[in-house]
Amino acid sequence: MTAAPDPAEITPPIDPAVYSRPRRFGVGFWAVIALCVLSVVAGAAVTKFAPRIWGKDAMVPSATAAAPPAESFDLPAPATAPAAGLAPAAEAAASSAEIAALQTRVLALETSQARTVNAAAAALAAASLAEATQGSGSFETELAALERVLPLSGEVRALRPYAENGVASRAALAADFDASAARAAVAARDPGERAGFFARMGHALSAIVTIRRVGAGGDGPDALLARAGDAVAGGDLEGALKVLRGLPPKAAEAMAPWRTRALQRIAVDGRVATIRAQALSDLMAVSRAQP
Repeated sequence: MTAAPDPAEITPPIDPAVYSRPRRFGVGFWAVIALCVLSVVAGAAVTKFAPRIWGKDAMVPSATAAAPPAESFDLPAPATAPAAGLAPAAEAAASSAEIAALQTRVLALETSQARTVNAAAAALAAASLAEATQGSGSFETELAALERVLPLSGEVRALRPYAENGVASRAALAADFDASAARAAVAARDPGERAGFFARMGHALSAIVTIRRVGAGGDGPDALLARAGDAVAGGDLEGALKVLRGLPPKAAEAMAPWRTRALQRIAVDGRVATIRAQALSDLMAVSRAQP
């Protein structure tokens, strides 16, 4: 059995011509459109012509007019403006003073170090020279090294005449003393040209076989030569030269070559000792004064 259709679902057929009619807008719609166009035109007119009509001041927002006056701001007075610039200048001056003090200190340290190096070099060169001059050979190289660090030293310049050939060592002088003393003893017994034949014959024989009284006392040539020999053996060249001053002329002439070499040795040793002592003193003084 088929159910009867619901009357609500039954709709009357619509005429197809109704769908083909154009839809029309009412008067209210066009009134709204006209109002919108007028509002846009009025806004554009106000924006364009308002400054010309009321002036530019009329366009300033009200918030600007309500801003507090300039006097209400806590601004520094013009008189205090230069004072604010003094701080950087003072800081710059203090920085410059610190830099200058630092540069002065660095210069002092460099100068002190240079003095210390020079003093140490002089002391080392003096020690090398002292060692080189103990022998009988040349000390040209050691003296040249010392001249480079002590170019103005008079003691150094005084050694120049002896540097090339050197001087006899104390050991060499001690070894040569006996032969020189023997010749001096023979010369002391020379009877002279007016002596007799036998006296001159005895002197000639003494030149071949020297007889010298080593232990003799008094102030005779043999005694003086003996005391001088003892001084030389003990390393006392200065004492030996003092003793030899008492020899008679012919004996002194025979000892002259040995005396000359001894004097050279004494001169070199004395100057080297002075140079070395001065170099060590300068090194100690510079070390104590170094900051």
